[in-house]
Amino acid sequence: MPTAQPLKIIHVAATAIGAPWMIALMREQKRLGHDVEAIIPARDGGIGAQLDALGIPCHVAAVDIVFAIPSFAGKLAALLRLARLLRRLRPDVVHSHIVNSVATARLASWIADVPMHFGANAHPYSMESDVLGPIEAGTAFCDTATIASCTYTRNLMLRHGVPAKQLELIYYAVDQSGHDPALADGSRVREELGIAAGTPIIGKIAYFYPPANTKGLLPARLDGRGIKGHEVLIRAAPDVLQRFPDAKFILVGRGWGAGGPKYEQELKDLAHSLGVTHAIVFPGERSDIPDLLAAFDITVQCSLSDNLGGTVEALLMARPLVVSDIAGFADTVVHEETGLVVPVDDPPALAEAVVRLLRDRELGKRLGENGRRLMLERFTLARAVADTEKLLAARRRTADRHYRASVSLARTIALPFRLLPMGLGVYRGLRRHGFSLSRFAGQRLRHLLGRCIAAVRKPRVTASGPA
Repeated sequence: MPTAQPLKIIHVAATAIGAPWMIALMREQKRLGHDVEAIIPARDGGIGAQLDALGIPCHVAAVDIVFAIPSFAGKLAALLRLARLLRRLRPDVVHSHIVNSVATARLASWIADVPMHFGANAHPYSMESDVLGPIEAGTAFCDTATIASCTYTRNLMLRHGVPAKQLELIYYAVDQSGHDPALADGSRVREELGIAAGTPIIGKIAYFYPPANTKGLLPARLDGRGIKGHEVLIRAAPDVLQRFPDAKFILVGRGWGAGGPKYEQELKDLAHSLGVTHAIVFPGERSDIPDLLAAFDITVQCSLSDNLGGTVEALLMARPLVVSDIAGFADTVVHEETGLVVPVDDPPALAEAVVRLLRDRELGKRLGENGRRLMLERFTLARAVADTEKLLAARRRTADRHYRASVSLARTIALPFRLLPMGLGVYRGLRRHGFSLSRFAGQRLRHLLGRCIAAVRKPRVTASGPA
């Protein structure tokens, strides 16, 4: 594989857990001779430990000014701190992932005068949002290249005005070497879970992302819903069990974030209310994904919005796959060729597709074999690394003659004006969802007055007690 000349590359992600695709890319870039480091928000998740094991330096900083920091002053301070850190580390490339860290890293890299910034969109929901879409598009001027993770996302970016010459399509891939059906041990998983060899298993592997009640921030169909569609699969279970009473549903994963455990319990409560608790297994988060997939007769990805989701892993393992008809899955799953596609948020249709594959094992085998063949052709880690190396070589700039203090000062002053169109786009998006600037200003004023009155009324403490 042709490689770019060694560069110092810093990956930025607003998560301390997950992101296996980013870790795999960093590992391969280090193997190719690049000087690779990471910036994440904390070290108490799994990413820090994995990077330590790989010998990759990891820095901690606030990398999410979109969601994590409420006040404008706090956002500005965090942005300038990140820019200062980048000026100290002097990377040739900053490669950011996930919408909130992408927006932050873009602006910080631009202020710091980083030679190259690659903003990678890991999920299309941000471009589907009336509020996040303008943030994504409005900060893209900072990118040397903007990377879409599926064709659908690329099309959305074009529609939002990101220039075609700036856009690249590079899939977030998994390491295909660890996903070989001939090497996996599905029988071990069945034995561990107490499921007999002939029992049909329908499996889904995804974190339990809690519903978000953020009107306008997410697309309307996602408001108050779990983005991975776990409820859809649970509601499909009774119809499947009518035809296959001994079938088992395995939902692998754990609750994500502060609201994750509560949401996971709500899913268990839903299963109980539908009378299918006996058939649904929640084994928690696991690392033996290839063995799990080998144990499944059918894999389901019924997301309400996604990029490639878990389709690549399932197809690499030649598993029969049923997916929802969302545009993010279209790159990997072709109906009747590499899987079955059903309408979004339609439990009866999902159940019918599952039953069809349970009854027609030859169809499932053909779909799985076709899927594995396609994944090995186009969706491997080697392909993702090669595409990234090609991009690095084509856009190559180094730290020489960058990190100029005068440029950083000028860009810091110019930033509010550069972001004005983005702010107007966000405001229009909020207005479409009932946001009122005057009402918001009134609420903020009342809050400020309340704090002032409380401060005035607070008892003054003296040496002899409250005054």
